[in-house]
Amino acid sequence: MKRAFLVLLCAVLLLSGCGSKKQTASVPIGPVLPAAQTRQEWADRVVNIFLRPLNKDLAVVSSFNNPQIRLYIASQNQTTLRIINRRMNDLMRCANKLVQIGPPPGNDSKLQTIDAKFHAACDDYQKVAAAIQNATPLLASGRTDVMSEGEKRLTKIRPSSGRAANNFVAGVKIAQNLPEFQRAGLKPSV
Repeated sequence: MKRAFLVLLCAVLLLSGCGSKKQTASVPIGPVLPAAQTRQEWADRVVNIFLRPLNKDLAVVSSFNNPQIRLYIASQNQTTLRIINRRMNDLMRCANKLVQIGPPPGNDSKLQTIDAKFHAACDDYQKVAAAIQNATPLLASGRTDVMSEGEKRLTKIRPSSGRAANNFVAGVKIAQNLPEFQRAGLKPSV
């Protein structure tokens, strides 16, 4: 009897752990693509699936502290709130897009570094996106005490935001100098 209870308890704990993992995996991965066969194929995927959409997400992140945007948030402008929510949902898929694309082909150290830098950036960008999504309703509440809590939450993500930006820029700088990425549409910095 005691042994059956322990087995049942272990099974319940195991199943409850599995259920909670499903609940936290709320950001779906798109269709996982077959492994890229060439450097050009991988560069095209990175530019089209990862960099172009991420550009829109990062535009929202960088303009979030703009006084006019903050005014729109405080006045509960539905368009602004909808755009922030949509772009932060997309930013939270950052790492999943890299999983969808897959690793670079071969053993090229530059492509491996680009991939590693983008993965590191995404780890932090996902934290930034979650914090912005959590802080936005607080900033739109109209209550000074609640708005101050939203500001505190945003202040806490500054280190993550800085790390993400540094890793992202490092990866982009390497990619900008590779012909495959230039052919895919990534322009070199001036």
